[in-house]
Amino acid sequence: MHEDRVVEVWAHRSDGGWSCGSGYLVSTQLVLTAAHVIVASPAGNERWQDTLHEIPSSNDVRIRTRHIADPIGGEVVWRGTGSGLDMALVEITDERWRQKTIEPVRWGRATCQQGRVECAATGFPEVLLLPDQRREREQLSGQFSPTTGEKSGQYHVQVDNAPVRHMDGSSSWSGMSGAALFSSNLLIGVVIIDPDGFNGQRLVAVRIGVAFTDPEFVQLLVRHTGSSGHHRAETPALESAELVNLFAERPVLGRPHSPAMLLTPQVAAVRWFHRREEQVKNLLRWLESPEPFEAQLIVGPGGHGKTRLARELERRARADGWITGMVRAQTVERLPPESLARLSSCEARLLLIVDYAETRPEVIRELLERANTTEAPAVRLLMLARSPGQWWERLWGASSRLQEAVELNAVTVLSPLPPHEDQRLESFQDALADLAQALPQVRLLSATGWTAQDWTAAADRIATPDLSHPGYGSIMKVQLAALVALLQEGPRPASSTNVEMTHEDVLLLHEKNYWWTSAAALGLAEDTLCNAVTVATLLGAADIEEAVAVLARVPGLRDQDENQLRKVSEWLHTLYPVSDQPTRGASADRPPGVSMSAGQEWGALEPDRLGEYLVAVRLRDRPQVLDGPLAAATDLQLHRAFHVLARAGVDHDSARTLMRAQVTGQLARIGPVVLAVIMETEEPAYLIEVMEEAIARAADDAQTLASLADWFPVQAPAVPVLAEQVTRLERTVYQRLLAGGHTAVRENLAGALRRYAECLFALGRTNEALKIQSEAVALYRELSAEQQEEGSGGHA
Repeated sequence: MHEDRVVEVWAHRSDGGWSCGSGYLVSTQLVLTAAHVIVASPAGNERWQDTLHEIPSSNDVRIRTRHIADPIGGEVVWRGTGSGLDMALVEITDERWRQKTIEPVRWGRATCQQGRVECAATGFPEVLLLPDQRREREQLSGQFSPTTGEKSGQYHVQVDNAPVRHMDGSSSWSGMSGAALFSSNLLIGVVIIDPDGFNGQRLVAVRIGVAFTDPEFVQLLVRHTGSSGHHRAETPALESAELVNLFAERPVLGRPHSPAMLLTPQVAAVRWFHRREEQVKNLLRWLESPEPFEAQLIVGPGGHGKTRLARELERRARADGWITGMVRAQTVERLPPESLARLSSCEARLLLIVDYAETRPEVIRELLERANTTEAPAVRLLMLARSPGQWWERLWGASSRLQEAVELNAVTVLSPLPPHEDQRLESFQDALADLAQALPQVRLLSATGWTAQDWTAAADRIATPDLSHPGYGSIMKVQLAALVALLQEGPRPASSTNVEMTHEDVLLLHEKNYWWTSAAALGLAEDTLCNAVTVATLLGAADIEEAVAVLARVPGLRDQDENQLRKVSEWLHTLYPVSDQPTRGASADRPPGVSMSAGQEWGALEPDRLGEYLVAVRLRDRPQVLDGPLAAATDLQLHRAFHVLARAGVDHDSARTLMRAQVTGQLARIGPVVLAVIMETEEPAYLIEVMEEAIARAADDAQTLASLADWFPVQAPAVPVLAEQVTRLERTVYQRLLAGGHTAVRENLAGALRRYAECLFALGRTNEALKIQSEAVALYRELSAEQQEEGSGGHA
């Protein structure tokens, strides 16, 4: 709740007097209040709620805000009908009202049956009347049971520290009517009554969900909160007050700060790609399955549209009444305990979406344990990952609920754009048209004065590129090409001495301009800012302490004090905020392009491919730039970093060079993390290669090899080639330990040899497999003979 948006609502009655209640700005010009606050005549009987809809609205409604002394005029544009919907919307029509655009309200409802729900409301009770007829505001807090008042569409709030009623029986809460009731930053109702029988300790609020059943109410919200510059305004929907902290905060569709943000799934500046429509329809049919629990895994390389597909499903499911969102916790420890405790009692259909699922199997396992997957209402789990792998096999094998819901091999692969020129051309032209409409909204470009018409004219001048290259199988790559072509045709084309700039190079030049202009107050060199963004993109940070620790190792920041490092961290948070934490100083100025980072302190440059490119080119130009930050990184940060580096290493020598140096130089510290990433990433080949080299170098370091051996999986990965590579690594470790005189590892070596032989058989390398298998059998026989000899006490 934003206190600045709480307003007094005055209505001129037909008897010449004025009535006063409370209200809340739900958009720049729209005030939500109670209907009985704005009627033309006062309530005249005990059952006035039953006849409220028959009383006309006042023709003279005025609003008094916190920062404007004189009331300003408004007009009632909607009222609830019937006795159960005591709500109204007032549009501010006064020309004196020059408020800047404000964030749309987030709407909510109680969805769980377990426990009481905390709530708060701010209004203007008559007892706080000032001599000049203004009123002081009062914030009340309390709790309600989700089940009480359910049939009547109301919440019955037990108020904390409530004042008792007056001696004459009148309410001390008179004037609070119309106050917006909030829970977990969601507007869930409107206060209307201080009921008899509770001595002022209970207030009744109309549930906002009742208003959402009126299409006219929803249409007014859309009209007043729709974001200009986007092809489709978001239809407001209800979130769960109890489970909201489980999900990443839904992005606010404000003005993007830089061009790159237009390519993120959160901003979605380019229209939904209709050729993916059949896939989203399949997902909608999956939602409607009669089974109480279903799960699905969707995989595909970065840039193919997995997150955008999930966002589209999320949008449509929410409009149909599902409680849904992107699960925000990166580790089990960060799952909100209060939401977990209530998950099993959710009375609404629930769609849990886990992006980067390969990095969060423990989070998925915990959600499966807590959710009610055995009976209605429906629970759906959608996982997104770059590829299936050992992580999926282990997760599936450890969860009977997953095994019942989905087959191990029933993985949906998101295919690239086909090589047909017409589909890629269609995607390119759609991107040009939509980006031309969105670019005027980018703050970095607002000073140019270019309108949508100017950008559209620029789009018309752009020649269609050759889209036959396999790289354009990625929808993001096509949209990137369109964005760069527009920017280079615009008023501020990027220039460089590099005559062979890629699309990523051009976009990074525009992005660096954003860094430079937004960080002017920090007084740091452009090179230092680039280093800081690179570190933020690679590592993330769970909290300010982790942020300061890694920033203190960044070239250009090493001589800065802690206060300056905190300012840099705050700048990074503002630059690329994380969607899964409370907003700092929430405002409409916050950029909407956010990422699912490993930490909570800042996000990363997006789209992912652009972030990976930044890391690679920075390493190319400054090979040692990440050595210090990586030395200060936690295991979670290293885990994220090697995922990014593994993907970047496919196309960039600089990333491969860093991985080799880090792994071979710090095998004891980094080896276990790299083994985990090998099981999860879609690009394990190079990491396996450098692990083999590091193990060979550590041949005489028994302590390091023994420590590393503990991190190999009990079962070989499901993918045969990866299984062979991992089990070969495991065999090598134990062989080197045995060669060093550590005979206690012989049983471990025998098991490793057996698993390695099985993998070779699976690959059809029969001769090699038979040789390795014979080594395992010989070792098992040797161990068995020794055990028999020990059992007989050494006697014949």
